Amino acid sequence: MEYLDETDEAAKAIGAVNTVSITDGRLLGTNTDAAGFIARLIEMYGDLNGARVDVVGSGGAARACVYALRQHGAEVTVYARDLRKAHSIAHDLGTSLKEIDDARPFVSDIVVNTTPLGTRGPLEGKTIATTERLKGVQLVYDLTYNPQETLLLKQAKAAGCKTLGGLDMLIAQGAKQFEIWTGEKADVDAMRRAALERLGRS
Repeated sequence: MEYLDETDEAAKAIGAVNTVSITDGRLLGTNTDAAGFIARLIEMYGDLNGARVDVVGSGGAARACVYALRQHGAEVTVYARDLRKAHSIAHDLGTSLKEIDDARPFVSDIVVNTTPLGTRGPLEGKTIATTERLKGVQLVYDLTYNPQETLLLKQAKAAGCKTLGGLDMLIAQGAKQFEIWTGEKADVDAMRRAALERLGRS
């Protein structure tokens, strides 16, 4: 970011740039993760103003999600095992912060997983929550996209929750990048087909 001429509000708040464009010789940085994350969530859930959202994780993805949620008026609580690492997110973006308690049920409207738990490989059989802990939650959003249906999403469906997988966010943020670079609308269907084909070979 220090080498760019300008960064937008989202990139500054999130503390990271994933897209650089050049306008009149100036390097402009933005972050499309927040927009990619929130677009499909609003489409499925509706108005987020006042919604209670628990975000699990303390990395860059968590920060992008929290920023987007706060921009839309959600009441956010960040859950992390390392509270020191997550403190800056809570402090900078105005959220509550709690330590993860594996025995505590979630009592929020939406639960978001930004951790790598559930990702294909050694962590595939792990989840941030079981069915019992998700009963009463309206929607569970797992940013993991490989596999498309993680153990968390299976547990969420069993609890009667609506579910969203990370592929939606991946495609939405990529579509936003395409629009920034080309000035044209992205063919989201083509992007989804290509992603599914690639994931099918992984």
